[in-house]
Amino acid sequence: MVQPGENLHYPLDIITKISSWYPTIQSFENGLMKDQSLRVLMVDDSEDDVWLTIRQLKKGGFLPTYGRVDDAASMKSALAEKHWDVILCDYAMPHFDVVSALDSLKQANLDIPLIIVSASSGDEIESQCMRLGAKDFVYKNNLTRLCPAIKRELEAAEARKKCEWLNNELQQAMHKLRNVHETIIQFMVSAIEARDPYKNGHQMRCANLACAIASEMGLNQEIIDGIRIAGSIHDIGKLTIPTELLAKPSRLTDIEFSLIKEHSQSGYEMLKDVRSSWPLARIVHQHHERMNGSGYPQKLRGEEILTEARILAVSDVVESMTSDRSYRSSLGLEAALQEIRENGGILYDKNVAEVCLKLFCEKGYRFS
Repeated sequence: MVQPGENLHYPLDIITKISSWYPTIQSFENGLMKDQSLRVLMVDDSEDDVWLTIRQLKKGGFLPTYGRVDDAASMKSALAEKHWDVILCDYAMPHFDVVSALDSLKQANLDIPLIIVSASSGDEIESQCMRLGAKDFVYKNNLTRLCPAIKRELEAAEARKKCEWLNNELQQAMHKLRNVHETIIQFMVSAIEARDPYKNGHQMRCANLACAIASEMGLNQEIIDGIRIAGSIHDIGKLTIPTELLAKPSRLTDIEFSLIKEHSQSGYEMLKDVRSSWPLARIVHQHHERMNGSGYPQKLRGEEILTEARILAVSDVVESMTSDRSYRSSLGLEAALQEIRENGGILYDKNVAEVCLKLFCEKGYRFS
């Protein structure tokens, strides 16, 4: 949880750290520096071929240290015991082949470029190796391509590493921002419900039921997240309603009820300029609209009403009827479900109503 006064510097931190990469990136753009150390795992059964390959690496400006393996067990041990910059693998050996080598690398879950260095030839062989995950195919009778290929793959591996770091930083930043967001939402919910003790927990219970309905309908997580936030603050407009009306211990007059009904419009006015990836203001605005046009404040009908608002309308009615109010006791779950059952397709979206009934009658959903 972010504490009051804590500053978020992630965007600046990321920019600063990216700036620190520039010398490294520049060195790649200009070609790797001469005599760069290189840890090479040689997967080859021929000592002579390994010696020729190492000589080529030295000619290309590397200072290689290497280990040689030629079977699955020794490769597994080598990958576990040391860090390697690149793997140079023969295509086929008496006890091992490139398919098994790539499989060993995959099982180790390591991002190490593997380049085939082989006497075997043929377009089909090269294509097969590349499909399996090899980064390049170099022939042993033409090793001049080897060093440029290694330099290219080292640069690509470094770029992947930096991208992974950046993604982790962004995920941490988003996590912090979500915590701040949750704190703000909780504060708003508390402010709304503090003015009407009979509505304590109403918005969160509505949000939870709405999310359960949306999930059962198969809506994607992005939409469900929007429903959760909108549901949590759908009565925010009641902050503009006099407290004596919200907690009145008797039935409201028509004039008083007309004032209460203004909370949908007031909520929309509060949220319309809030920048969000979800239509929060419109959902809050429409949560009292009804499919036959008898709702408020816009008298919308059918498809004119957002799916999220149709879901929230059903959850709002069910939660309200099953909770005590200042002017009445709870009407009970059966009465609430009967209301949804009788008016599904009339006041409420038919599909939403059916899913809501299924949750309570077949899947045992209950308000916490």
